[in-house]
Amino acid sequence: MLASVTGRSETNLDSGGNMRALWRLIAIAVALVLIAAACSSEETGTSPDTSASEAGETEPTDAPDPEPVEEPEPAEEPESGAKPLIKIGSVNSLTGPVPFPEASAAAAAVFERYNNNPDGTFTVEYIAEDDAADPAIAAQAARKLVTADGVAILSGSASLPDCDVNGAYYIENGLYSIQGTGVTEACFTSSNIAPINTGPFAGLTASLYFTSEVLGHDSICYFQFDVGTPPDPRDAAVARWTEITGKSLTLEDLYAPGDDFTPFVTRAVEEGCTAVFEGGLDFTAIAFDAAAAAQGATFDIVHFTSAYTDDVAAAIGTPAGNTYANSEFEPFTELDSPALADWLELMNSAGVPLTSFAEGGYLAALATIQVIESAGVVDGDDLDAQREKIGAAVLAMEPFENDMLGSPYIFGDAPAHSPNQASKFVQLVDGGWVSVTDEFIVLTDFE
Repeated sequence: MLASVTGRSETNLDSGGNMRALWRLIAIAVALVLIAAACSSEETGTSPDTSASEAGETEPTDAPDPEPVEEPEPAEEPESGAKPLIKIGSVNSLTGPVPFPEASAAAAAVFERYNNNPDGTFTVEYIAEDDAADPAIAAQAARKLVTADGVAILSGSASLPDCDVNGAYYIENGLYSIQGTGVTEACFTSSNIAPINTGPFAGLTASLYFTSEVLGHDSICYFQFDVGTPPDPRDAAVARWTEITGKSLTLEDLYAPGDDFTPFVTRAVEEGCTAVFEGGLDFTAIAFDAAAAAQGATFDIVHFTSAYTDDVAAAIGTPAGNTYANSEFEPFTELDSPALADWLELMNSAGVPLTSFAEGGYLAALATIQVIESAGVVDGDDLDAQREKIGAAVLAMEPFENDMLGSPYIFGDAPAHSPNQASKFVQLVDGGWVSVTDEFIVLTDFE
């Protein structure tokens, strides 16, 4: 699926129209002067100039009528400062079992607005490919963008297989990706990919910190959706929380797709857990809360960002206990937040659903614009030159700051990237999400 947003600068015709009008006025003025001169000669009896005849030149006796005065064409002004066209790509799971359509849609809206800005220094053609969460299609999509489409950078991607399948390919071709939503470990362990969202691992540490230090729980159970990823990054995230807080989990276990949550809720109650962190997706959050309510469990439940949606809130309604979720960015449901003003206006005008994924795509696009504007790309640069300049700008970028982020975004030159170390949290109250953290929890503040 190809989604292309192209906005080219239109030539300003006002200056040309004014010049043509000026030449018409000059031509009319010249004609009037000639007519006035002729009338003056006849009225005063003045003889016409005969110097040419006296010099031996033969004056035609039957001169043809004078040709009408032609309007001179204004000289074309040479174009200066033409905007270079830069193609930007993204690989997304727009369809499939776990779709992420909002990130690239939000990025497209940002780039389209930039194209319509007369002060913009370049023009964007944005190409968003759908991998349908299929590794083979993801590989094809990346190769199309790199070889056939000739993109100079990737931005706003949100895909299940992209980082794992295409990370090495991006390195091989010198392409960098400012990811709108990093999903898997590979998104945070590549030299050429840097997601703008907090992600599952820093997000896990922040969620456990919120549960123990903000909510005040000492006995915490952790149940993680097993999607086949290696345990090392998850274990490291838990160990990081332990190092920050000095606390340990009461119980940790994995659940498989389709598992009944009843025995997990029973174990949490039996172990005396006063809070449970459920590390899954939107549908697992709904199922886990339902199982807890069915058994009368009243422990606090904290979910990943994937649970922070209006659909999940509507499905759970009023939970039996307290239910929370990590919002990562400024909570998108806080519609009065000044930090969201521009994002809200743009998303609403573009018809993009308001989700945390849309926040990530929006922020990734803004960071990409900052990078490209600093790269010094000029009209006439070929694709190799564009990639070289933009790649250098990515590695040397100044911190990208936005009030929707709790920590500055920097890509930089490093073997792995996880620049966003901040999170905010929301609570489900009467079928709606409400912010419960005034300030971002920034992990690096505690280390």
